[in-house]
Formats: sequence, C-alpha cells, structure tokens
Amino acid sequence: MIPAESQSSARLDLPYLQAGQMQKHVTLNEALTRLDALVQCAVVSRSVSAPPTTPADGALYIVPDGATGAAWSAMAPGGLARFEAGGWRAISPPQGLRAFVVDEQRLLVLRDDGWTDVGAAPDRLDNLQGLGVGTGSDETNAFAAKLNSALWTARAEGEGGSGDLRYVLNKEDGAKTLSLLFQSGWSGRAEIGLIGDDDLVLKVSPDGAAWREAVRVNRHTGRVGFPVMDALLRPATQDVLTACDNPPTRARTFRMDDLIRALEAAGVWDRLTALYLTAAHDDQAARLNLKTPGLYDLTPVNGPVFTPELGWSGDGVDGWLDTGLSALALADGGTGIAAGVWLAANPSPGTSQFPLGPADGAETLSMAVSSSTGNFSARAGTGTLAAFGAAPAVIGHFCISRTSTTHVSGYHNGVLLGSVASAFTGYGGGATGLLRRLGNFHSGTVAAAWLARGLDGAQAAALHAALAACLNETGAA
Repeated sequence: MIPAESQSSARLDLPYLQAGQMQKHVTLNEALTRLDALVQCAVVSRSVSAPPTTPADGALYIVPDGATGAAWSAMAPGGLARFEAGGWRAISPPQGLRAFVVDEQRLLVLRDDGWTDVGAAPDRLDNLQGLGVGTGSDETNAFAAKLNSALWTARAEGEGGSGDLRYVLNKEDGAKTLSLLFQSGWSGRAEIGLIGDDDLVLKVSPDGAAWREAVRVNRHTGRVGFPVMDALLRPATQDVLTACDNPPTRARTFRMDDLIRALEAAGVWDRLTALYLTAAHDDQAARLNLKTPGLYDLTPVNGPVFTPELGWSGDGVDGWLDTGLSALALADGGTGIAAGVWLAANPSPGTSQFPLGPADGAETLSMAVSSSTGNFSARAGTGTLAAFGAAPAVIGHFCISRTSTTHVSGYHNGVLLGSVASAFTGYGGGATGLLRRLGNFHSGTVAAAWLARGLDGAQAAALHAALAACLNETGAA
C-alpha cells in the first residue's frame, strides 16, 4: 500500500492523486504528460544548444552542456526538456532510461556517467560485454551461440559491398595461439591454426589429451610437412626438404628418399661428396647438393637454361654450372675418384662435347662425349686422355672411376665400356664445372650429376640403377 505521505512514484516521479484532492485531473494529466515523455523515449536531438523557435508540441530534447536561452540555461545538462502548451518543462530522467536520438538515429542509455551510446538502431550494437544466441555468454566466452546452422555471405557490389567475404583473426604475438578447435562431446579431436608459433598447423587427438601434429605449413618457405610421414623419411631426405625454398611434391619426396635409401644400401652414399638431381621441380632445388645441402651447391654462370623436370641446358658457348669443388678436394689426398653426368638431351652435332671438367687450372678431371661418333673419353688424375670407345648413345649416364694408380674405368648406363691403363700423376685444384671443360662448353642437358671417391663396378651399376629409377619417373631419363 502506498504510504499516505508519498507524493509521487519512486522511479518515474509520477505525481499521485491525494485523498480529498481538488482538481484531480490536473495531477493525472501531469502524470500522463511525464509518462508520454519517458515511455518509449525519443528525443529530437542531444546536440541542439538553444531552444528551437517553433518546436512541435511534445518535442523532447536532451539538454547539452552550455545550453542557452532563458528556459534551457536554467535546466541541468543531461536532463530532458519537453515543449508543451507553448512552454518548456524540465524532466529529470531516471538511471537506465533508454532514449532514441532521432537526428542521429542512435540509441542511448543513461548511466551514472551520463548518456552512453548503445549504437545505431536497429543495425548497430557497440562495446557489448557479452552476446549469447540461443544460450548465455560468460566471462570466458563473451560470445556464445547454440544453434544448428549458420550462414555468412558476402555483401554484393550491388548492395554497396565488394562481393568478398574475409575473416580476420588476430593474436597478440607468435607465441600465442590462434586456432579453430573441433570437439566431440566437449572433448577436443582436431585443431587447426597458428598454435604456439606462426606456422599453420593441423593437430588431431583421440581423447582430447594426447595430440599429434598431422600437417605443418612452414611460414617462411610454404613447404607442406607431414611430421608423422616425414619422421619415416631418411635424415638426409629431411635435410634436403629443409633446404628447399619450395617443397617438392610428396611423390617426388618419396622418389628422392628411395634414391638415398638405395645408395645407402649399396655403400655408395658415404662415398659421394656431391649429388645433384638437376631434373628438379624448380631451379633452386636443381642447384642443391643432396649429399650436403649448402655445401658445393651449383652456381649457374652466364645463364644456362633450367627446364623443370628435365634439368640444366648449356648453350655450347659460355653457359655452365660451377660446383665449387675441385678434383684435389674431392680426392682428399687419395687416388680414388669418380664422377658422373646424366645427359638428358642430345647436344648439337659436331665435335666433342664436355659435360664435366675444370673451369680453370690443371685438367685432371674431365669427361668428353663425341656427338658425332659417340666416343667417350676422360681424364682422371692425369693429363693423359683415356678413351673408352663408343657408347650406345650420346645421352644417358656417363661416369668414370679411378680405383687404382694404374687404370681408369668408363661406364655408360651402368655398363663398363672399358678399363684403360692410365698412370696416376695427381689432381689439380681448379673448380669442377658441369657443361664446361676449360674453354670448351656443352650444348646438351644435364639431368643429374655426382662427384665421389672411387667406385667399383658393382657400385657404379647400383648408382646408375638408383638414378634411373628416380629419373624415369620424372620423365628425364
């Protein structure tokens, strides 16, 4: 029951009718006028500082700081000024009152610190502390939604948009996590994102506790790694993958791994100093020394041409590849030395072509193939030419090996062409080049090349078989 001494309502300050009151309609009309101002409150403006000269009856304004005019200057800033029956009346708004500002098309709410924007209505809400759709938000999940489907679509150009739709998700720094977590029964099963660093990672879990990384995309190189599968690759293969600016396909990776595996099994891998699969997917990979990436990688000189999946081609004039490795360093104080080149395309007709040899200095390691006769000859540890005879073709895998101080052997496609008497006199220190021998150049294409300590016949055959298996699948052989 309302106490007898109460003159108005507690919150909206609506005047009460009193017992025995005369002219009760005056009090009732005053209450209704106040209700008309406060219920579904809409103000004309909050920025007009002087009372308008011809306001509409019932017009309502929020009085700004510094208001002028006899009526408004006497009112409290932030209060309401209502025009009715030819005059202005101040109305004190209660805390929590929501008012729609017509000239701004924005919704305000009155708080302890004054009027605060809620946002444009009905298409804008700013600075919400939480939002729940079909469920409640909380301190951990400021946005929460419980629903069965959701649709996001781009605003079309005809609607004033760009036709694009892009989500921008941001984290504070590289050590933080930015991810999408997929759960089953509130237990994690998969997660994708920038998880603890800035590489893109996909992880999976059987129980939400134990997690296994399935895919990683290196942010620097774009290389796609499969950690579980990569763990099965040989360490040497993983070293090559790390050195590649652009990752090879999985099929190519496994072919390379099979090549290294076969060479290790045949006892050839440890004897190699340099191995180049120049029939690669890009020119950077075609320069890598697979045996020790970063050491004795190839350097193109004077613009040899690279063709993906085929290799480097010389112009027969001045284009070649520098290994940075001398015959003297290759022999490392010993006698045994071996070298091989896989020619993938016929050189121009004419005299001898030189797929391998010194760029300068003493000619103690070189190979020559006659494009007219097919004759194969070489120098290894001596300035004297050793001729092995005609090969079945001027393309394919040519290699030489000195395994003693008295003889040098020549092979074509793993088959011995001849073992020629050749007295050892020593090795020179000039850099070894591909597609070059001193001032002579090769006009064919090199799909693979290698430099090693001396190989016997079985090792030479095993090396050829391993290279053939790899190059046949790329179409270079």
